Amino acid sequence: MGREVELEFRNMVLSQSQSLYHRYMKNWYWFIVALIALFSAFLFSSPYAAYSLYAFLLLVGLAHFSSVAWLSGLDCTRELSRTIVRQGDSIDISVTVENSRGWPIPWIFLEDLFPKHCSCRGDATRLAVLMPGQSVTINYRLTFPKRGYHRVGPMVMESGDLFGLQRRFRTGKQQDYVSVLPTVAYIDTFNVASKRPQGPVKSTSSIFEDPSLLSGVREYERGDPLNRIHWKSSARTGELFTKIFDPTAVQGGTLILDLQGDSYVEERAEIRQELAITTASSIAYLLQMSGEQVGMITNGLDAVEEARWEVESHQVISKEEVEDSVVGESESDRLRPLLVPTLRSPVQAQQIIENLARIVPGRGLDCAQLILEEYRGLPRDATLLPVVPYMNEGLAMMLGEMKLSGFAVTVFFIADSKGFEEAAGLLAQRNIHVFHIQEERDLHELSPQKI
Repeated sequence: MGREVELEFRNMVLSQSQSLYHRYMKNWYWFIVALIALFSAFLFSSPYAAYSLYAFLLLVGLAHFSSVAWLSGLDCTRELSRTIVRQGDSIDISVTVENSRGWPIPWIFLEDLFPKHCSCRGDATRLAVLMPGQSVTINYRLTFPKRGYHRVGPMVMESGDLFGLQRRFRTGKQQDYVSVLPTVAYIDTFNVASKRPQGPVKSTSSIFEDPSLLSGVREYERGDPLNRIHWKSSARTGELFTKIFDPTAVQGGTLILDLQGDSYVEERAEIRQELAITTASSIAYLLQMSGEQVGMITNGLDAVEEARWEVESHQVISKEEVEDSVVGESESDRLRPLLVPTLRSPVQAQQIIENLARIVPGRGLDCAQLILEEYRGLPRDATLLPVVPYMNEGLAMMLGEMKLSGFAVTVFFIADSKGFEEAAGLLAQRNIHVFHIQEERDLHELSPQKI
């Protein structure tokens, strides 16, 4: 493994060295040719040729240094009207470029980069002349059709000399990001706290008792608190009796979203991932609107951990090099699950949905390992709601163990007709109900009677 890393590092250094070498040679090739021609003019005693070459070298030198200087004194700032939007929403973007040096820039072409799938209203490009201290502003509107964490920027600035001999490009330092929230399907009938229309399901193990659910009385035993004595029965019989309460119904749920990249291997992987995210966000919204607790754990990655808001500015001599020099996102090495604690809060669903807006497939734990990793922190009074794209013996066994240990479990199986029959069979052996979510409209058809 160490040898492979060393070879990869050497190849990267060699590639960068070759790129710098070619760039350097491309920049100075014509200088070398001109010097050879000048030497030949002196050798053959041709003063007119020598004067012409002097003028050419002066012209080329001025072109080179002016094109470098004009791009070196530019400051770029970007403002976004919003950074969190719904799918299909638009934001206004304003980018200002200022010439902070003491010399004018005869011409400059500006282009602000944005995702290709976004539609642009207005012009994200501008051709301008900038005097010392002058600034130019580009205003445009972007519409975001897809969920995700989308980068806007950097600004690409192009200028050159007055003679048209050289063009140079420079990228700005600032990059911004916009979170596009996932779709929320409004599930009017789904209720994880009620498995039958007659009323709530009682927990399989007595986690804690609900003082509002009186089930009977028993004889008093030493150590029973006074506030649990049933005074009416005690007065009627002349002996002390203690109240017995039913355990509380399971309320709310903890979403377990499997978003490991290896779990989605088919051609429709991206569609199934988005459906899984829609399912999780819809259930989170429903639980909060029902006044119940909700939380989430997932093996996906938060794209904000890979984002870069400020990057190094690059000055290059070709448009191809500009595209290569635009710095993308870094690579996160986090393996720990992404966790939103299970709580009852008026902003809990919003927090989960905002996390789901930024989530990307992870490379760490699979779903069974994820549950095992977070087992100790899972609240027993909340239903486990795994949202998974596959089911195997290991995962079914893990969910069965969770059910035997006192958890209520309801599985949401994502868009796999062939795999659903096997999944339903494995889970039926463990008395675990499973929903098959093949498309978004299936979420609207959920009801307590079917759970």
